[in-house]
Amino acid sequence: MVGACRSLEVVPVALRILSLCAALVALGCASRPIGDVTLERGSAGRALNDLAVAQKGAAAVAVISTDVGRGLAFVVDPDGYLITNRHVIEDADHIEDVTFPALRPQRSFAAVRIVYIDPSRDLALIKLDVDAPLPSLSLATVGSAPIEDYLKAQDHVLLLARPGEGEGESKEQPGFVARTGSVRELAVYNPAVGPGAFFGLSQAVRRGQSGGPVLDRYGRVVGVVSWTWKHRVGGYAIPIAEAAQMLSELPSMTTPAEQSVRAAERARGFLKALDGGDLEIARRMMSPTYSRKIRQRTMTTIAEQLPGDGRAAVQQFVAALEDIVDSEPEGAEELPFSKVQDVVLRTGTRGFMEALGVEGALSKEQVISFFFEFAQAYVGARYFAESDPDDAMNAAMMRLQTVDAARTFAFAEATGRFKRGDRLVVERLEIVPGAYAPHAVVTLRNGDAEGRQPTSLVMQMRLEWGDWYVAELQTAGG
Repeated sequence: MVGACRSLEVVPVALRILSLCAALVALGCASRPIGDVTLERGSAGRALNDLAVAQKGAAAVAVISTDVGRGLAFVVDPDGYLITNRHVIEDADHIEDVTFPALRPQRSFAAVRIVYIDPSRDLALIKLDVDAPLPSLSLATVGSAPIEDYLKAQDHVLLLARPGEGEGESKEQPGFVARTGSVRELAVYNPAVGPGAFFGLSQAVRRGQSGGPVLDRYGRVVGVVSWTWKHRVGGYAIPIAEAAQMLSELPSMTTPAEQSVRAAERARGFLKALDGGDLEIARRMMSPTYSRKIRQRTMTTIAEQLPGDGRAAVQQFVAALEDIVDSEPEGAEELPFSKVQDVVLRTGTRGFMEALGVEGALSKEQVISFFFEFAQAYVGARYFAESDPDDAMNAAMMRLQTVDAARTFAFAEATGRFKRGDRLVVERLEIVPGAYAPHAVVTLRNGDAEGRQPTSLVMQMRLEWGDWYVAELQTAGG
């Protein structure tokens, strides 16, 4: 481990923190309005001691409690805009509250709006309904600057965590604990979490710290805590420039005309991704709400077969995965994806589907999607985290409950309606007002039929998480 890690208690003194924030702004900070959000770029002219950095950070950090877990978020605009991780909120049915434990009196908000969830980065923007300005944090950059412009390997950094996080922490405990450490590495890649490079931290990152800020010695946010590897000390963060970039990409949809233009752009983007083979981009454009619906139907159908003959088919599948794990040389660093893929594709055969008991109830695409998501999580847990089979099974079941996995199911169902060689284009788009949110009805036609029977499909789109997402595809007139 690079660098020492020590902890210090953060005293919740809201008035001192607000004064400190005002003093730092007076020293000279640049601001950048991005839509409704104004970001402050902090000065690197005067370093602060650890206590000052921790107190400044604690005032602007909130705990997000959802129906499935907890994470952190931090204020970037006093009007109530906060940045957090996508994974903190995307799998939740609802956000229970957002609380600032370090403020006195403690402030808690139940009215929370998800402004935007980045479809590729592990980032999200939420908005609180505030009646008074919140303490906010300045950023090391408010543009798309290279990480080397504001962060170096071995730089001193500080993280915040709730007292006793991961050890039965109580929501009644005040304030935060600050953990100091250093930047371990500047470029770590993990496509499973998101695109681009993450940077490594020497501090141990525990469950519940996701979405929190990484603070430098000037009290500026240099990154967003994102993920960690089991059995590996430290954690990984998203460079703060990526969050600034996310905000600059926020689509404007205040008026019906803007909504229509954006819906058409997203529909064409989905078709372009399909036509170009960029299936991961297309998959991430599937509606979260609709994807959950498809996942529920798929998993229920398979689960109904497990008490009977279908159990043997699943056991055979898991045994095949175990054979892959056992056959890999010790110390191998890459997941044997091609071997896993071969096993997964066999689940779409008629023989396996009959043995599972779902022949005629699910398409082969749906069955393959289920076992693909299951296998990726199971083998990953056995291979990288060195989990035993029971823990790996739990990891696989947890993966199936994510929106990301649900999108795989929905994508498989949607693309099952396309015919090989179809080159669909948008023929007509209509925005339909709704009680809670509008939806779009997009009529598609084959732009390159070459004498074949023209394809005619209707694509439903939903306005969710600040953007348009593809829901189901239907045969026109069907």
